[in-house]
Amino acid sequence: MIDSSSASDKDKALFLRVFAFIGAITSFVMSVTSYQDGYITLSFLLVIGGFVFVSPFVLKNRDRTIAVLMLYALYSMMCFLIVSGGNNGTGPLWLFIVSPVTFFIRGLKRGAFDLIILAIVISVLFYFTDKLGYYSYPNHYFTTRVMLCFSILCILGGFYEYYRNKYSRELIEQLKINQKLARIDAMTDLFNRRYATECLQDARFNEGAVFLLIDVDNFKQVNDTYGHQIGDDVLTFIASILKSVSGEEDIVARWGGEEFLIVTPQGHERRARQLAENIHQQLAQHAFQQGVHNFKVTLSIGLHQRASNESIDHCLSVADKCLYLAKSHGKNQTVAELDSETHSPA
Repeated sequence: MIDSSSASDKDKALFLRVFAFIGAITSFVMSVTSYQDGYITLSFLLVIGGFVFVSPFVLKNRDRTIAVLMLYALYSMMCFLIVSGGNNGTGPLWLFIVSPVTFFIRGLKRGAFDLIILAIVISVLFYFTDKLGYYSYPNHYFTTRVMLCFSILCILGGFYEYYRNKYSRELIEQLKINQKLARIDAMTDLFNRRYATECLQDARFNEGAVFLLIDVDNFKQVNDTYGHQIGDDVLTFIASILKSVSGEEDIVARWGGEEFLIVTPQGHERRARQLAENIHQQLAQHAFQQGVHNFKVTLSIGLHQRASNESIDHCLSVADKCLYLAKSHGKNQTVAELDSETHSPA
């Protein structure tokens, strides 16, 4: 199945490293230019920031913690750039990269909360920076427009994140539905033939696996007497019986029409024969009931244990021959292949 959470984590891990790479290169380059322009403190902080951005490539399996650490390191850098003005007063312009990074790392709700707090802190810093004598911006128009642009970017980024999450969830749900439709028989909720065949490639179903090919007795008569809707309900009833008596490791599938297939894995040979008996017992004890209709349903089962070097098609062919014998010898029974020449009721 599609593991959407795993796919999302992989995407975030890739983004984290791309962002970290860009952040590290930018920080180290700007630390050099800041040092050359005489901004020693800024240069020193950029070097520290650069090492923070390098951390995802050094520390493994800590992506979430490192992502938050990098984000808050970025926030701290933004605050310093506001207070100091950055290089020639351009520091506040770096605020515009914060919104998309925040929403990607923190998600919509936490990201929005972080950005609101950051906006409040930055507004306070803009207001007091000049009064405390740290840096004097040309006029208040610059700071108010920076905050206005930053706020608009945050709002637009929030809307984008909201709709991205919404449509991503809808897409994932649709993919899950499509995946289920590709694997599950819609009527009986059992595996379909294609997916059951795919599951049979697993090593657990090699030598020693037991194939039970099952056919509903007199199913045409049921359809002719009660109608196709009741016939469909009978198949659903049988499917529920098969699922109730089968193990978690067994393959239980609708093989086609009124045929079903159960395959038990290696090491369950004795249980497979008991499984066939349990199916007959359950159907003998529980009649099919639907409205005014109440009647017993029986099954014929062909059973074959997979031998070394036998193909899946061969096993199914032998089980089908056993099923034919069960049908021709009175129905409502299981016939197993005892050796290459002899078949007898199980």
